Amino acid sequence: MFKQPLADLMRPQSLEQMVGQRQLLAPGKPLRQIIDQAVPLSLILWGPPGCGKSTLAGVMAKSLDLPFESFNASIQNKTQLQELIKQHPDESFVLLLDEIHRLTKPLQDYLLPYLENGHILLVGATTENPVMSIAPAIRSRCQIFEFGPISAEEIEPVLKRAASEQLDFDLGDEEAHAIANSANGDVRVALNILDTLHAMYPEQLTMAEIASFAKNQHFAYDRDATQHYDYLSAFQDSIEGSDTDAALYYLAVLLESGDLDSVVRRLKDAAVLTVGLAAPETVTQAITLANTAREIGLPRATSALTMATMLLCICPRSDSVRWAYARAKMDAQNPSAHPMPAYLRDDHYKEAGKLRGAGLKLDAFNQPHQIAKQAYLPEDLIGHHYFFPRSTANEERLYKQYQALFEYIYGKKFAASDPLRQREK
Repeated sequence: MFKQPLADLMRPQSLEQMVGQRQLLAPGKPLRQIIDQAVPLSLILWGPPGCGKSTLAGVMAKSLDLPFESFNASIQNKTQLQELIKQHPDESFVLLLDEIHRLTKPLQDYLLPYLENGHILLVGATTENPVMSIAPAIRSRCQIFEFGPISAEEIEPVLKRAASEQLDFDLGDEEAHAIANSANGDVRVALNILDTLHAMYPEQLTMAEIASFAKNQHFAYDRDATQHYDYLSAFQDSIEGSDTDAALYYLAVLLESGDLDSVVRRLKDAAVLTVGLAAPETVTQAITLANTAREIGLPRATSALTMATMLLCICPRSDSVRWAYARAKMDAQNPSAHPMPAYLRDDHYKEAGKLRGAGLKLDAFNQPHQIAKQAYLPEDLIGHHYFFPRSTANEERLYKQYQALFEYIYGKKFAASDPLRQREK
């Protein structure tokens, strides 16, 4: 008979037993309300490993008194999914779809009708940003919630309870804290460490043994000292500050702790937010290198990540993309106050042009220079400019083109005023 892993034995069976995610699961919070009120919604849960995504799917099924099935998009196929659905021909059920970002297009198309008619309440779990990795057809039928890593303080009571209830020994506060720090926000990892350490040292577990084991396993044992998330922040800040040596140092610290995924995410984020329009070709190169690193895996991925880091540190930089959105967001707070030109409305259905004036716009490609001299902005927003360049050669070139296009389309002089800077004054 096989011994059940400690992490499985300690898996929460109710919302009250869930650890972490208080911003979503505390009484009155959005995800808790959806489950408590039995709202039949499909969900996508996005977050790092071991933060409760899969566990919540099982808890949700129990709370709703529905059957529960699980499917892994990276290792299972359409035939297996069909078999799961056939087991519940006349009832709704909760389907945990793990690694949902790996779901193939045929499987996505197959699932859609079942999501539409409520046969399946989907709980998709992913470590990837769903906006970037999951098809819009699936996303639009789900509510997306982001899960964060579990804090050491939240993991410690779970470890102490597991030691007492399952392993029949008392785990000290200091030892529980050390193991929790080693897990890097992953409850499952913490319980696996405890399970392994107890098997190795059933008589007595000391701090020295925990430290030795954690370092040999490349866990972030001294997370309190190194502050893993502080290092992630320092890594990205060093890229933004153009300090190549600092960025490489923090990169090495993170990769030696084994955190490839966080580094890849930070590099992609830094590429757009820090370099942006100043050197878009470098943004593409850095993102390609980051994706390549994820495919290769550690330890050989270090070269691709080093190259991406150095490119981002050394090249010109600009945050104008970030601020362009912030300015547009100010005007987008109340869309109904800024009616769009009627001819830009959706015209895919019959009589849309007659009923709403939709689609009766000039075809830009039939106009001189392939640019139509017609308003695209709501009338009251014409002259609201969102792009203000930083002093880089590429952005200055783009900015001149941006000005010329506005003047050509609207026949008005380009007069730039920055609403964000005015507000600061």
